[in-house]
Amino acid sequence: MKNQRKAMAVIADDLTGANDTGLQFSRYGLCTEVLLEGAEPGPASAADIVIWDTNSRAIDGQAAYDKVQAAVRQAQQAGFTRYYKKLDSTLRGNVGIEIKAILDMGLHDFAFVLPAFVQTGRTTVGGNHLVQGVPVEATEIARDPKCPVTESCLPALLQRQSGLQVAHIGIAELTGGPAVIDAFVRRALAAGCRIISCDGWADEHFDLAARTVAGISSQVLWAGSAGLADCLPAIFNWNDKVREQTPALVIAGSVSSVTREQIAELLAGGCELVEIEVAKYLPWQEQSALPLLAAISKKLAQGTCLVIATGYQPAAVEQTKAAGAKLGFSAVEVSEITATMLGWIGAQLVNSQKLAGIVLTGGDTAVAVCRALGVTGIRILEEVTTAIPLGTMTTREGKTLQVITKAGAFGKPGDLLQAVRKLQQ
Repeated sequence: MKNQRKAMAVIADDLTGANDTGLQFSRYGLCTEVLLEGAEPGPASAADIVIWDTNSRAIDGQAAYDKVQAAVRQAQQAGFTRYYKKLDSTLRGNVGIEIKAILDMGLHDFAFVLPAFVQTGRTTVGGNHLVQGVPVEATEIARDPKCPVTESCLPALLQRQSGLQVAHIGIAELTGGPAVIDAFVRRALAAGCRIISCDGWADEHFDLAARTVAGISSQVLWAGSAGLADCLPAIFNWNDKVREQTPALVIAGSVSSVTREQIAELLAGGCELVEIEVAKYLPWQEQSALPLLAAISKKLAQGTCLVIATGYQPAAVEQTKAAGAKLGFSAVEVSEITATMLGWIGAQLVNSQKLAGIVLTGGDTAVAVCRALGVTGIRILEEVTTAIPLGTMTTREGKTLQVITKAGAFGKPGDLLQAVRKLQQ
């Protein structure tokens, strides 16, 4: 990693957990070092990520508290300012106690806790922590000889062990999108909560929740399994690989209020809006849009996720209709011309740019883009969220790319942002 030192100190309670979390950072090119219990980083250490194994999972709570604070003091002396508390993905050990140990040092505003690890079947739904879909207290983990877990409710476990007030980001907040999560967390903090725990049953929840929380405070104690650790390099832009992430393209032909709200969430999530004033391009001639196409292509080449829209501003719709009427076009004809324009622009960008994928919202828009690309069908792969499919399509030129389609006046505020995140994974 270039020109970035002391990115994050990780405090783990056992060696294997330390190593699997270290892997999440090292695969992004971060220089990562794991220290066994009692070891200290050398004075010339060039590691970006240093992981302290306190070997404290199966010991007395007070002893674990003391070990964690000792490790944090070492990390402070080494120059670290960001901290990650590695948790077991089945909640074994002194989870709440060790989080409290770090919070008590006064370095953080609050702890954000997301222990799920979807790839290994550990999820949290409605506050209940599950292993392969079964509450953890009903699995063999409850009979672990050293660290039995007899509480499946994550916020209850954290509050009991830490003695601190806990608020939980649940199903309603995650499905509501960034604005809902942001408002919920701010209310919880104002009410005195020091720990914010979070559901997680799909990969996109990690980036969605963590990115929102990162926008609330720069002094967050991150706490979770390897799953949460995996999304942090992208959030903090810690290496060239992440900064050069392939952009996604959203083309929104729908003029519904639902789509406008979804676009607003996209913009809040870091996407950039290119609103096309269709009235300027009537009657439609491809040649007239070449300067606009060049400007859009430049942004995509720089790695910027874009949303191209024709009706984000409500007044633009009426202006387009009025301009079309002056030229003798009916409202239906203007709508068809708009779809043709978006289809042509989308096809040019897909053929010329490297994209993580494309999101098409509005039926007419989706068909126009597919026809302009010479696509004859879409292979459906999975559901991104309710009734929003991810698939692949192959263009006339033989280029295969991911595509997500969504009806215009449909979905929750965060659905388009969730679609973009899915493509970039």
